[in-house]
Amino acid sequence: MKATGNTEMPLLEHLEELRWRIVKALSSVVIFAVVGFIFSNQLIYILSLPIEQTEPRLELLNTTILGVFLAKMKVAIVLGVVFSLPVIIHQVWRFIAPGLLDDERVFAPMLIITTIFSFIVGSLFSYFVMIPWSLKFFAVLNHGLEGLVNYVTITDYLNYITILILFTGMAFELPVVVYLLAKIGVVDPGILRRIRRFAYLVILVISAIFTPADPFTMLGVALPMILLYEVSIWVAKLVKQNKKKATEDDSEGINKEDELLEDFLG
Repeated sequence: MKATGNTEMPLLEHLEELRWRIVKALSSVVIFAVVGFIFSNQLIYILSLPIEQTEPRLELLNTTILGVFLAKMKVAIVLGVVFSLPVIIHQVWRFIAPGLLDDERVFAPMLIITTIFSFIVGSLFSYFVMIPWSLKFFAVLNHGLEGLVNYVTITDYLNYITILILFTGMAFELPVVVYLLAKIGVVDPGILRRIRRFAYLVILVISAIFTPADPFTMLGVALPMILLYEVSIWVAKLVKQNKKKATEDDSEGINKEDELLEDFLG
């Protein structure tokens, strides 16, 4: 396997190319953020659906003059970043592609698609599962105090759900991250198996922090993360097997070359 293309590039050219990659990525974020701000009312309505379905009802409230404007800006920026992920990942890949091996260049598009797909699945899981469960718990928890009206500021609500959506989307990238780490030899399935109990504990703690609800809700959030960890072990095992097979094939090729050379000289 050989690296394709001319990988020799002066440092200043590398920095110039990196600058333009960053400019293109940020331009994509700005463009999608502008589109997001234009449709911010519709986006806020969609994001508000989980809280409107709580029983007892939690009411959204604006308490500052700039509250709604800041909420629209937050939604627009988050949408800009999320919708720009394909562009950002593509720019990163274009920057590192000249230094990749042939098989890595072929596999890169599938890796990009998998990364985007994993983030989308994690975000949807957060929106349809984690957020409704946690809101339902807090609605019941806050109900029953005499004279207490359950209002939630729109800023606090959007902060809460955007953190959960982005956190879960990134958490679902675990198999992809493990694949990359296994590819460069940082982790292997043996290490992941040995730290399995510790990893489960960390997952439970993180689930309790980001979804401070009842044990049922916490486990409902933690179980998919545990499943992702087990998938990551399988991914690391697959990478190890592929690397071992490639090494054996290289060794067989060298041995055949030696045999041919000996036959020729003999």
